[in-house]
Amino acid sequence: MKKTFLSLAIVGKVMSSCTDNGRKVEADEAQAIEVVKSEATIELTSVANGSHVDWRASHLGGSAPRFGKISLKSATVLVNNGEMTNATFVMDMAVFTVDNFGDDKKSQAELTGHLQSQDFFEIEKFPTTTFDLARINPTKTDGFNSEITGNLTIKGLTKSITFKANVSVTAVKVSIVSEDFAVDRTDWGLLYNVEGTEGVSADYLIANDIGFTIDVNVSK
Repeated sequence: MKKTFLSLAIVGKVMSSCTDNGRKVEADEAQAIEVVKSEATIELTSVANGSHVDWRASHLGGSAPRFGKISLKSATVLVNNGEMTNATFVMDMAVFTVDNFGDDKKSQAELTGHLQSQDFFEIEKFPTTTFDLARINPTKTDGFNSEITGNLTIKGLTKSITFKANVSVTAVKVSIVSEDFAVDRTDWGLLYNVEGTEGVSADYLIANDIGFTIDVNVSK
């Protein structure tokens, strides 16, 4: 019996670390960031066309999946001695796509407007979402070469997250392609129809996890 309980505990832990929208990462207190800059520092600010962040969401149990892309408004990356030491990525919450409806432009426009409203990202007050690199460590896990920790700011709230990525650094370009990861939106005050909301049909409840995948290239 003890062995059975242990097995169930392990399965539960694995299931809780993975969601329909990516590997679940925890939100922690914002990290202190030290900017490393000297005369030898290389500063990259040109965001390549096609750089974006994929987003994913769904109703409970992974039903009614929603997904699209968020465009980068700007980026600043500092390279010292061949390593990325600092980076700030600014995402434009007024410029993102909703891709799950195909040719249904009406549904696409309705969801876009809802996501930009006070129910979700409230873009008139909070037009951007930012990610600031705090540290990057080498790793060899699941086919990725780096573990990135940084501060994610959504609607004025800043939390630290850590995710895996493949990072390539040269004197003229930095490329970052992350794993599929997910955060709990409630950590950033996104509470519309969260799991367990009283008086809302289960069909209208939205999973707490929001998934992201980063795919960006920044050059001089």
